[in-house]
Amino acid sequence: MSAAGPRAAIARLLAGTAAPAKGAAEDRRARERQLARMAWSLNRIDDMKRAQQALDAAWMKLLEPYDDWDEEDLPDIPDPPEEAAFQLIWSEVMAAVRHDRWPAHLHFTAV
Repeated sequence: MSAAGPRAAIARLLAGTAAPAKGAAEDRRARERQLARMAWSLNRIDDMKRAQQALDAAWMKLLEPYDDWDEEDLPDIPDPPEEAAFQLIWSEVMAAVRHDRWPAHLHFTAV
């Protein structure tokens, strides 16, 4: 590559013209995607709260026969099915938060 190549690229970077500017349609689609992801996140967090309430109620029911037992004397009690439902929602939300992985319907590109 000639010296003019890198110098020209640097000049374009400094001038702000190295990358093509986004068009209005692309900006609109990016904003729509952002709003859709935010709505999905809020809905899934609401779902997670409901799942947590159901899980808490399930545990209370499972532990009810042992109300007068000391904690160290409790038998091994398997997780209620509500635990799996909660964990599924939790993993979806955490995949979005930690790894920017979203459900398929929240991936779309500009048209």
